[in-house]
Amino acid sequence: MPEGAARAYLRDLPDAELHLLDGGHWLLETHLEEVVALVRDFLDRVHVQQPAP
Repeated sequence: MPEGAARAYLRDLPDAELHLLDGGHWLLETHLEEVVALVRDFLDRVHVQQPAP
């Protein structure tokens, strides 16, 4: 999505994260390591591990 449209989400979701990467439609092919790092960081912060029974 264009940057302006992405930034519009921040008006409605001020706590949202916005990461702008110059990758176009082939983002995972060109920026895989960067995307994986961002996703892992997000999941580490929002997904609480439950202890094993």
